[in-house]
Amino acid sequence: MKETRNAPRIRLGCRLFFSNENHYEGEANIVDLSKSGCAAESETSVEVGMILELSIFLPDYDWRLHIDHAIVRWVHGQTFGLEFQNLRPVQRERLRRLVEKFKAP
Repeated sequence: MKETRNAPRIRLGCRLFFSNENHYEGEANIVDLSKSGCAAESETSVEVGMILELSIFLPDYDWRLHIDHAIVRWVHGQTFGLEFQNLRPVQRERLRRLVEKFKAP
């Protein structure tokens, strides 16, 4: 399966907590992050098409990045890809600044 990426990704090891409206919860390690999504690894299984609410705990930041709506786009074993949707302007700007900060020159 070929993955399509429309935004550059940065390697960033941090924690991700996820849940959905059915009280399904889990935690993961983020493998990489972009302005439009991320890849993560988790012992908690997810399925393509699941809609999740995310809390990302970023290194060197006192705040967490909250994503209200993310869709699971692919799953390979314990690794899965999420697409962020309907980001609030403040969260979009925080994410943009974070990616720019860690982006390789």
